[in-house]
Amino acid sequence: MQDNGEGTSADSAWEKLARAYWKPLYVFLRRKELDHDTAADAIQGFFAHLLSREFLRKIERGNGLFRSFLLTSLQNWRTDQHRAATAQKRSQGSPVIPLHEIEEIISAPNGTSDSPEEAFDRRWARTLYDNALEKLHKRLTNRGREAHFLKLLGLFNGDGTEPYAKIAADLGMTEGAVQQAALELRREFGNVLRQEIGATVTDESQVDGEIRYLLGLLRGS
Repeated sequence: MQDNGEGTSADSAWEKLARAYWKPLYVFLRRKELDHDTAADAIQGFFAHLLSREFLRKIERGNGLFRSFLLTSLQNWRTDQHRAATAQKRSQGSPVIPLHEIEEIISAPNGTSDSPEEAFDRRWARTLYDNALEKLHKRLTNRGREAHFLKLLGLFNGDGTEPYAKIAADLGMTEGAVQQAALELRREFGNVLRQEIGATVTDESQVDGEIRYLLGLLRGS
């Protein structure tokens, strides 16, 4: 298959999705009782394989969810790999996933009763949420409204401790305007989250079900 603009764009989209959602795979491997080093080696080797030109050429997304595709691909890959080969891939060239990012989640949650698959889905939901929140942060920062975002974030995500009156005074707004701004922030976040989830499904009709499932996991975590 010859490369063209469309093919290059599709490959880039796959790489972006894969790199954005490696953490759930790491959590899955830890829940499978792999230690940190073994899981980190496996993640590096798997993504070197996943993002190779040979693999990307063969991808057929079909009608599945990217969430399911990624987990199945990891499981299939692991059946054909040995730790020594994986560690060798990790040592060659620049790591696919920055090592400091893996070190940051070395303390993956191991104290719950979640199965490896449940732990993967729960971390996937959290990663989607965090990625969408970061995109909203950047969007509002680009509008010159980062201060509003940071002040309203607590009202938006339920973690707020400051009273409306103080937030209003800090932002030079009325309390009613603060309440309205928080509502608009929730709505905009909902749109961003929907777009983020939409990039991980193959059919628009799957988005609503995926939103309900993933938000249910977040509420239960």
